[in-house]
Amino acid sequence: MKSLLLAICIAALTTPANARPWAAFYCGKDQIAWLPSKYFDPSREMCGPCDGKDHYFDMKKDPDQKRPLSNRLFRTSADGDLLYKGKKCRDFTEKDYDALE
Repeated sequence: MKSLLLAICIAALTTPANARPWAAFYCGKDQIAWLPSKYFDPSREMCGPCDGKDHYFDMKKDPDQKRPLSNRLFRTSADGDLLYKGKKCRDFTEKDYDALE
């Protein structure tokens, strides 16, 4: 099942942006992918960290999505903006996704 999760993550990176099951952000020079907690539900067979929490991954340094980034490095500002290590993150655009392919 681990390989299935990995295959889903890789497939999502190679499909059109509207088919991706997570959000992707530019946070300074870092490219961050967010996977919702449903992918880490302990009741699912062979899930990732299995802690039932959302996880973030570094898309450049970890293209196989093996190592989640610590959630404590992420904050939400009073305006609702996502911050990573204090830097404001912006959502990927269609153009950004096209540049990755």
